[in-house]
Amino acid sequence: MTAWQLYPNHIWLANGGHTLVLLVMEIPDRRVLGAMVVETPGDAAALMARLVDAHGCPETLRSIWDPMFEDLNAAAREAVRQAGCAKPAGQLEPDDFIWALETGNAVTHAIHRANPSTVNDVATALATWLAAPARTSDARDADRRPGSLTRDAHPCEGPGSDPQDLLPDGRAWGSRTPPPDAP
Repeated sequence: MTAWQLYPNHIWLANGGHTLVLLVMEIPDRRVLGAMVVETPGDAAALMARLVDAHGCPETLRSIWDPMFEDLNAAAREAVRQAGCAKPAGQLEPDDFIWALETGNAVTHAIHRANPSTVNDVATALATWLAAPARTSDARDADRRPGSLTRDAHPCEGPGSDPQDLLPDGRAWGSRTPPPDAP
């Protein structure tokens, strides 16, 4: 089974501004298929179209559901549909989901360590992380560090984030309306 996990996240710039980064990870191989700074939902759609061309259609497509990322997630899903893929549906194993969160957290920390002041600085830090030989080494040790996603952190840094949104099985959507493609 080919499952893709979308991981959108805000990256705060040194001047107080922010930009968005989107990672697309493949489960169960646990690899990052692609990542980029996204300034519009169209950027997310273009990334997904390139990934479908390169890797084929995913059987499952999951994303961090948060109202702040609704347009970006919708554009990514639409790009997969327009590529002729069947509607991806399914669940991720909890340990795969945690791996994706920890990997996204590792990327965020790597970008923050670069102290980016511009969108180009974020893109450079992201490219540096992607080119590193062991891209997930930080993620493997996340449960031993303060701020670990497995203990007490949340991968979305912006307002409106809710840890309940992160459960992979949809049990804890609370009073929110789940995304239209939720199982």
